[in-house]
Amino acid sequence: MATNETLSPSAPQTGLPPLPQDALVIIPMRSAVLFPGTVMPITVGRPRSVAAAQAAVQRELPVGLLLQRDPAIEDPAGADLYEVGTVGGVLRYLTGPDGSHHLVCQGQYRFRILTYLPGFPFLAARVERIGESEVRTAELEARLLHLKRQAKEALELLPQTPPEVAAAVQGVNTGGPLADLIASVMDLEPAEKQAVLETIDVPARMTRVSALLGHRIEVLRLSRQISQQTKETMEGRQR
Repeated sequence: MATNETLSPSAPQTGLPPLPQDALVIIPMRSAVLFPGTVMPITVGRPRSVAAAQAAVQRELPVGLLLQRDPAIEDPAGADLYEVGTVGGVLRYLTGPDGSHHLVCQGQYRFRILTYLPGFPFLAARVERIGESEVRTAELEARLLHLKRQAKEALELLPQTPPEVAAAVQGVNTGGPLADLIASVMDLEPAEKQAVLETIDVPARMTRVSALLGHRIEVLRLSRQISQQTKETMEGRQR
C-alpha cells in the first residue's frame, strides 16, 4: 500500500436514502478483526464493499467492520456475519494503479447489530454501541501486570519483533485496551480474535487473552528448545 496514491472516491452515489443516526455502513471482513484503539489497513475488493467504503468516505462517516462466519462466502448477507464488530474511523482512502481499493481504519468502539436496512447497494444496519466500564481494583491491577509480563515474554520469544510493539504494550495501563492490543498483535485465528472482541466484561477478557497468550508462550518455548536441540545435534555430527 505504500506505493498507492491517495485519491478521492468516485462520483457521489445518488438516489440513496439517508442513513439513520444510529446506523452504520457495514463492510464484511473475510479473516481480520479490528479492535478498538488499533489501526488496520483494509483491502476492499468486492463491489458491495467498494460501494460501502465510498459511501462512508463521501458522507464522512465511520464504517462498521464485521467478521464473516465463513470466509469462503463471496457475497455475504447479514446472517453470514457475526453480530458484534468494531466501528472504524476512516483515516485514509487509497486506490492503487491496478484499481484496487484500500482503507486505513482506526478502531473506535464495539457495536452490536440491531437490524439490517434495505434500499442500499451495500450492507447497512442499525446498531447499538457497546459500552465498557473498568473498575480499578487490586485484582485488576494484578491481572494487568501479569498480562504485561506475559506479553513481554512472548515478544522476546518472537524473532524480529518491532520494538515499538513492546513499547506500546507496556504503555497501556487499562485492562480492556491492553487485552485488545495484545489480541490484535497475537497470531490468532480470526474466530479466536472474534471471541475476544465479544468478551465485553473486562476481567473476563483479560483472562481469555492471558490463556491464549500462555498457550502461545508454551509453543514458542518448545519451538526454541527444539531449534536449539537440532542445532546442537547438527554441530555434534560435524565434529
